[in-house]
Amino acid sequence: MKTSKDRRRKCYLSRSKATTLTTSTILFILLLLLTVITYRTYALDNDEEKVQFITNTGNQKKQFAPTTINNDETRYIDVNASPIHYDGTQLWRIHNISKYIDENLIPLTDVLEYKYGGNVWKENVKFLDVSITKDHLKRARQFLKQNHMAVEILNDNVQKLIDDEAAMGVNLTSSDFGKRTRKSTGSGMHFKDYHDLDTIYSFMREVRGKYPNICRLYSIGKTVEGRDLKVLRISENPRDYKKIWIDGGIHAREWVSPATVTFILYKLLANWTDQPDYIRHKTWYIMPVMNPDGYVYSRRENRLWRKNRSPSKHQQCYGVDLNRNFDIGWDSYGSSTHPCSDTYRGHSPASELETQAVVKFLTKRKFNLHSYLTFHSYGQLMVYPWAYRAVKVKDANILQRVANTAVQRIAKKTQQNYRAAATYEVLGIAGGGSDDWCRAILGTPYVYTVELRDRGHYGFILPPDQILETALEGYIIVDTVAQAIN
Repeated sequence: MKTSKDRRRKCYLSRSKATTLTTSTILFILLLLLTVITYRTYALDNDEEKVQFITNTGNQKKQFAPTTINNDETRYIDVNASPIHYDGTQLWRIHNISKYIDENLIPLTDVLEYKYGGNVWKENVKFLDVSITKDHLKRARQFLKQNHMAVEILNDNVQKLIDDEAAMGVNLTSSDFGKRTRKSTGSGMHFKDYHDLDTIYSFMREVRGKYPNICRLYSIGKTVEGRDLKVLRISENPRDYKKIWIDGGIHAREWVSPATVTFILYKLLANWTDQPDYIRHKTWYIMPVMNPDGYVYSRRENRLWRKNRSPSKHQQCYGVDLNRNFDIGWDSYGSSTHPCSDTYRGHSPASELETQAVVKFLTKRKFNLHSYLTFHSYGQLMVYPWAYRAVKVKDANILQRVANTAVQRIAKKTQQNYRAAATYEVLGIAGGGSDDWCRAILGTPYVYTVELRDRGHYGFILPPDQILETALEGYIIVDTVAQAIN
């Protein structure tokens, strides 16, 4: 029989066990919290130079977190502010990049963009061109020095480049020659300055009206902002002649590209009846501006804007890189899953209205489509597939021979040196390109991407006094390819 003393002892032992259990639980929770805090602190310190990514599996969607670093320094640059100026921004060429790329998971371009206010201009296997804003110059230089990368300053004030470009265009078009040129076309088209979208489209309508028997003007779709996507066809026999497609302006800031494609259109028709058979006996499809929304934005708000203007789920960022949006190697290397990146590939292949319109239009006309030529800047290159993987197409020897002929003709005519090669050899690997898509899906044999002038001093902001010769170099390439097809 249990006594009152036994009952008191049992009660004491129960309370002792409960107290021990409670204490153990609290210690365990504290230890767990301490472990989490220590890990997070370590991760933040360890990733300071890596611009942390949080990767969600499934759709491989990447997000950046936290949204601020180094106190009030924001991770994203507000590229949508109006207007954007680049006073004190420097254009750098960064050398010795291969070691960093090989040893780090986060791409160098992402680190420079999101941590040091960088705007990537050109990336290839040897160097990286990037503009760095004035406030980030010192820290960016320290980062590159710590990682043993060398900096070459191509230009010490990007805004001055932009201002000089505009001033030169005004001066050239107010000259006597400029006035006579403008009077020669009702649209106001000439090649002494860069034109707005309305002038380019007006010129296309003017051409259609002047040559109604051989020209047809299509609107193949509309952009997210409601602008027409215009293509002009030139042909005396569209049913039977071999077809050549030419486009420009897929990247908004590459102004010399639409100027060159417009010049090619002008040059083809200026003396149409005197053109050789290898020109006249073709069906030409010409699209000077594949990205009209971006092009207009680059002229009105941000000279260095690259993408289109479609909205994204990220409230601060707009646009998709159309040349990463085609359904070929779309989710491979060379593009970004983050909407703020200049190489954002979109939420899915062919997600963009511009991409969809071009795909639909060309797919319907793939029979007898012998060439796809897309004009970009800069770098002075004539390259052919593949870009999405590090191999050449089976007939690379033929494409190389034609490209060699074109670059030799350019050197003889304008004394400018272009390089002919497979894309991946000189620009690295990048998926989602229009050129690879056309070759892989439509089977078009003569596919080239042309990177026009220059080699980096001016980059995208090529002075207007170089438009005419650059456009002539583009036409030489077109003429050479047309001869090869013939």
